[in-house]
Amino acid sequence: MKIKFKKKYVILSVLLVIALIAIFSMLSGGHNSYEGNTSKVEIGNIQNTLEETGTVYSKRVNTFYSDISQKVKILNVSVGDKVKKGDIILTYDNNYDLEIEKANKQIEAITATYNETIKGADFKEISNMKLNISTIEGNLNLERNNFEKIKDLYENNAVSQVEYDEAKNNVTALENQLQEANNNYDLLLRGVSSNVKKQYESQIEEIMVQIKILEKNIEQSSIKAEFDGIITELNVHQGGMTQTGVIVVEIQDEQNLGVYVEVLTEDAIKTSIDMPFIIDLDGDVKELKVNRVYPKATSSVSELGVEQKRVRIEADLEHESKMKIGAEVDVVIVLEEKDNVLVVDRDAVYEKSYKEYVMVISGDKQTETEVTTGLKNDDFVEIISGLKENDVVLLNY
Repeated sequence: MKIKFKKKYVILSVLLVIALIAIFSMLSGGHNSYEGNTSKVEIGNIQNTLEETGTVYSKRVNTFYSDISQKVKILNVSVGDKVKKGDIILTYDNNYDLEIEKANKQIEAITATYNETIKGADFKEISNMKLNISTIEGNLNLERNNFEKIKDLYENNAVSQVEYDEAKNNVTALENQLQEANNNYDLLLRGVSSNVKKQYESQIEEIMVQIKILEKNIEQSSIKAEFDGIITELNVHQGGMTQTGVIVVEIQDEQNLGVYVEVLTEDAIKTSIDMPFIIDLDGDVKELKVNRVYPKATSSVSELGVEQKRVRIEADLEHESKMKIGAEVDVVIVLEEKDNVLVVDRDAVYEKSYKEYVMVISGDKQTETEVTTGLKNDDFVEIISGLKENDVVLLNY
């Protein structure tokens, strides 16, 4: 009887263990073996993006070189100094003032000879008026060139309407001055022999050409700031000599900034104007827009030494931006975005025989299901057909 009782006890124990295993399996829901390896299909947002490191740059830069080696007579700035439009940055050593004085003395000598030769009109007044006309013409040419530069900047939103109007008005004012000076000159010359006038005029004009060249040389013997900015590079010192082909001074406008990235050519093809251009500098996130996509790719070498073709893409910063020129920022360009679509973890989708599938989990069953996909990124895939919201799929690691 005791032996039979022990056998019965063992059998009951085994059955109890089997029952406990079965109960545990039922409580586990049958599919818990997939726990941590599944993902649920959800409705959400998906983006296709480019991520690059961008660089803050100034959209207005003046870089000055020296064509020849010259001695710096006066230097008024250091790197980091802020300058105003028209400020003299430096002046080269020269003797142009003495040469202009010499030329004016020659004009006086010719005037004296003329006055001895003819009577009537005051030739000194004639020569002064001719010199005045020449000066106005020179200033007018400078202002016309300046207006063309301002016009280009204005059309590219780099200068204000006020600066544009000021440059245009300067040209108009000088044109009026020139017309008035020519009229006065014609009135003054009435009654003077045309032959005598031409003889002495040609001599005066020749000297005035020399003076104009000297005045231009004086203009080029100093460097002036063409806009408000900051000195970002300086490769000379007072009393020192410049080096041919080396930057003398560089001025950048720190109030007119942008951010650029250089992306692979195949990515640049997907990029267009007004796409979201998101920058992140130490947690300070700003959403800008793509303003320029360069039409030409340039060669660059990657960190791994591979030559690549890259295209520059730019976005403008607000004028009040406090970012520093040359600072690096994280950039995300949103190439495409969709809201309220079915999305699933990218690791759930796999390819077989040129078709895409997922493994749908239902209870303890796995069902291979063909899907049609849309937009993709590194993390998620848009599901166009084949799944519905809340379906559970297996992840393929």
